[in-house]
Amino acid sequence: NVPRGMVELANNANDSTSILEQISIGLVRMACEPSVRGNMIQQGCLSACIKIENDEIKKLKSPTYSPSSVTPEIKKMCTALMLNVRHCIAKLLVTTNPNILTSSQRMGSIRPLLQLVKDNESSDLSKFEALLSVTNISSVGDETKNRVISEKGIKILGYAMFSEHEMVRRAATEAMSNLYPHPDMIEYLKDSENLRLWVAFATDYEENFDCAKAACGCLAMATQEHNVALALTELKSYEGMVKMLLECGNLEMLHRILVVVLNMLGHGGKSKEATLKVGSVTFCAGYIQSFEGKNVERDLNMNASDQELMETTIDMAKSIVTNFG
Repeated sequence: NVPRGMVELANNANDSTSILEQISIGLVRMACEPSVRGNMIQQGCLSACIKIENDEIKKLKSPTYSPSSVTPEIKKMCTALMLNVRHCIAKLLVTTNPNILTSSQRMGSIRPLLQLVKDNESSDLSKFEALLSVTNISSVGDETKNRVISEKGIKILGYAMFSEHEMVRRAATEAMSNLYPHPDMIEYLKDSENLRLWVAFATDYEENFDCAKAACGCLAMATQEHNVALALTELKSYEGMVKMLLECGNLEMLHRILVVVLNMLGHGGKSKEATLKVGSVTFCAGYIQSFEGKNVERDLNMNASDQELMETTIDMAKSIVTNFG
């Protein structure tokens, strides 16, 4: 009943910033324990944080609000309050199935999460958790993706991809990837300048494998679009990326780049020409010859998951050789 008690205190705080700030500190600390997050949501903590954030935004936008009348101490408390309630929302939603939330909870959480990512005063941890939560919520469907987009999500997430912290970069890349196939995300990826970053991330698998996997996965989906494929072809780094990832020796990356190769060859024209030029079909023929029919469990000491993935990549290589060799 502690979470419900905290919610009652927040409801009866009479807009007292100092009281709300102390309550928000308690909520964030409570949400640090994953096992109580579900109970916190059931007892109204998520909705309370969304309400506090909305009320503070309305207060700042009110015609009667005068920044000059706010003391530095109150301003500091307001900043801390907003950071805390947004961070609490992020913590609650990292491990929560978004499908069990109400529509208003899902939609109401998106702006606070994106603002937390955007805020220069928020910590890398809070940004990371907010990005994971954005990915979680946007996976529900078009309604949540549309809200992320309308809240300038592409710009905010795109900026977060330049973070110095590799886990923030990875989470931002995953969150962006999850927005596909929204038309605005496709439009974003049609820009060669934007694609250059994704190619750079995809080839950085030795330094940041999870980020590279997310970036290459997005390219695998996005190259189904003819205009995205053309934009990718225009990059000088495209051929180098394909060659590097085909030869990288990692099955997960190989699987993703083979999807890219299949998509690019299927478009024909410049996309096909550039992809053939890098020797993709020759590689696939050699890959089939080297590994088809091998007892991978015995000869390569692979687990069941890798065996299945290798069979998938061999089938894809066969498709490439058969249709484009």
